[in-house]
Amino acid sequence: MLPRSLILCSFLAYALGGTVTEGGSCSASDNHLEPASHKFLTDCDDKTFCSGTTNGTCVPRRCRADEFPYGFQPGDVLPSMCSQGSYCPDDGSQCVPLIAAGQPCEMNRDNQCAPGPDHIQLSSNQNFNGSICLQSTCMYANATLGQRCLLDNTTYIDQGPDGQQYANTVLRDDCHSPYLFCDEGSRQCFPAKVFGSPCLADRECLAYTCGTQDLCTDLPGTPIKVAPWQYAITVLCITAAMVAICVMLFLIHKRQRLRQYREIRDYYHEQLRSGFSIP
Repeated sequence: MLPRSLILCSFLAYALGGTVTEGGSCSASDNHLEPASHKFLTDCDDKTFCSGTTNGTCVPRRCRADEFPYGFQPGDVLPSMCSQGSYCPDDGSQCVPLIAAGQPCEMNRDNQCAPGPDHIQLSSNQNFNGSICLQSTCMYANATLGQRCLLDNTTYIDQGPDGQQYANTVLRDDCHSPYLFCDEGSRQCFPAKVFGSPCLADRECLAYTCGTQDLCTDLPGTPIKVAPWQYAITVLCITAAMVAICVMLFLIHKRQRLRQYREIRDYYHEQLRSGFSIP
C-alpha cells in the first residue's frame, strides 16, 4: 500500500502544476520533480519555461530534448534540437554544453553527461556514450569486475486508467554494461548472466531480459540461433525426403508402364484369338 501523503502529492502536482501560459508570471524557484512520478514540474505549461527566479515570465521554450515533445499539438512550431556536444535541460531554456564527470546533472539524464576518452568501448543501450547520470551526478560506466559500484534505486509511481496507483522500481549502476551488473547486496560488479541463468531483474542478464520464470532469456523479436547440428539434420531430412519422393515416383511410373504393357499384350492376344476363330 502506497502512503496516502505521496498519493495526494502526486494528485496535486498533476492538478496544479504547469498551468501558466506564455506571458504569465512565474518563479523558477518553484521548479521541482514530482515526488511520485519524478516528472519535472514548473509554474509554466509544457510549451514555455520560467525566465527568472523571482518575478519571472513564462516564455516559449528554446530547445527540446525529445523528437516529439509532450504538450505540443500537430502543426505547432517545435523548439529546435540541440547540436552535438550540448543538451537541452528539463525546462527547455536553452542548449548548454555537456557536463563533465563528477558534476551534477538532472535526474536520469544520461545525455547531459560528456563522453569519456574510452566511450566507444563503454557505450551501450544502458548509458549515453559510456557516461551515466547516477544520483544526479555524471560519471563513467566503467566499473570493472569485482570493483565497488554505485547503485541508483528509483521508484516511479503513476496512476493507471482504473485510478489505482502503480509502482515501478528501476535500478541503475556504473558497471561496464551489458557485460557486468552491480550486485545489490555486495555493491560489486559481477558478470552478466547468460541465457537460462536464474535472475531477479533485467539488468542482471546479458540480453537485459529476465523472463517470467525468473530466468534470463532473449529479447522479444530476437532471431533464433540455429546450431550447426540442426542445420545438418535439416539437410539430411530434406535430402532423404527428396530421395524418397524420387523412388516413389519411379515405382509408380514403373507400375503404370507395366499395367499398360499388360493391357496392350492382352489386347493383341484377344485380336489373335479372334482372327483364328473366323472361318
